[in-house]
Amino acid sequence: MTRMLNRRGVYATALLLMSLQATAAVAVPEPVQRDRAGNRLEPLAEQTGPKDEGGDSSEATSAWLCTADHLWCVRTARQGDEGAAQLEVAQQVAGEATPRFRYVPLLTAGDEVRNYRPWPYLVRMTPGIGAPQPPRDPQQAALENVLVGVVGETNTMYSGGGASASQLSLSRIYHEDDGIQIDSVLTVPSDGNAMIRACFSEKDMQQRAGACHDEYSFSADLTLAPDGEGMPVLRYTTRATRYPAGVSRERDSLAMGRLTRKDLRTETDRTCSFQRTLRFSGQGYQPDAPLPQCSEFTEL
Repeated sequence: MTRMLNRRGVYATALLLMSLQATAAVAVPEPVQRDRAGNRLEPLAEQTGPKDEGGDSSEATSAWLCTADHLWCVRTARQGDEGAAQLEVAQQVAGEATPRFRYVPLLTAGDEVRNYRPWPYLVRMTPGIGAPQPPRDPQQAALENVLVGVVGETNTMYSGGGASASQLSLSRIYHEDDGIQIDSVLTVPSDGNAMIRACFSEKDMQQRAGACHDEYSFSADLTLAPDGEGMPVLRYTTRATRYPAGVSRERDSLAMGRLTRKDLRTETDRTCSFQRTLRFSGQGYQPDAPLPQCSEFTEL
């Protein structure tokens, strides 16, 4: 009887674990962030995108990402020249049969950036916010102005490792009486990862306590400050870590002394783990304090 109960208990536990795993696999939609002015930062989800009037002839490098109401969609694409990359933005205006397409030019193949992907969020501004001068035309004035983004990534390989670094670039799309304007308003580090160093001898392994690679990680979040008024106020939050503790890309880790077991932990870098408030000033966003020098985490 005891064996039967044990088997039933194991079986019930297995079913519970499978149920929990299935529940965890269900994606929970991210909430829309709102500020005092009515601006909204909305997550974008992969959806069937619109078709351009001239046909969908571009070589897309990403799927369409759209707002929940499908009024705004973005994707990165290459058009014609293999090196010409752009962010395609589709705006569906109420009462119009086809969307309006906007194109934000990106860097070319001659630059270091190799991969682009849309920032999976979009900031929708309250009508009347976002343009230097509100349009006199009431129809133009009623249209949403937005902030859209693209993440550009570079990467390289090392002997026994590699590194990648990416930057987030935001553009403002706003309406005027004579049409729309697009300008770049922010560029900040977005992600970084590096695995460098190697052990070439038994002595190296002993000095490194068996941890032959240094690992560096950087991540950043851009969110909407809830107390912002007028142009959206953004919060830029970062976290940088290194493993083993105390290592640095700026000096030879083998010259720092023998590592011990207590060094084999992930250490948060306090300088490059920070938060800044970004406010729109003139033609772009400015932080409330200078950003620290974090090339150890954000550059190849």
